[in-house]
Amino acid sequence: MLETASPTEVFHRLVDAIAERRQSEILDECYAEDVVVEHPFMIPEPTTTKGREQLRQRTTKLKTLPITMEIVNVVVHETADPEVIVGEFESRITSKQTGKRITTSNILVLRVRNGLVVSSRDYHNHALLAAFIGSLPQQQ
Repeated sequence: MLETASPTEVFHRLVDAIAERRQSEILDECYAEDVVVEHPFMIPEPTTTKGREQLRQRTTKLKTLPITMEIVNVVVHETADPEVIVGEFESRITSKQTGKRITTSNILVLRVRNGLVVSSRDYHNHALLAAFIGSLPQQQ
């Protein structure tokens, strides 16, 4: 656990894990047990994930996607609240099967307390991601 990690440090750890598709491996280090993660742009409807274990279930599924990711253009904006940051980044996603590529822009609004994310609002283009993943050949 990173008791003294700042919100910016935690954000960078998360972005690195996203790029390496190992989000589920860092949950205990970066997320509070009772974390709340909102996805306002999730399709077919917005979702809210409550608790580290529910988040672990969601992120574990991501490891099996046949894609690679490169994270670029990372920017962190500090706010008047020392617990809250707004982080921006682009994901360059490539299909391992077809070589097809897309780039998405992402924003995370994180509240970090005692080195752990207690809440996150994740703004991603889920429609584009779903269409991209849906267009990939199915694995047998």
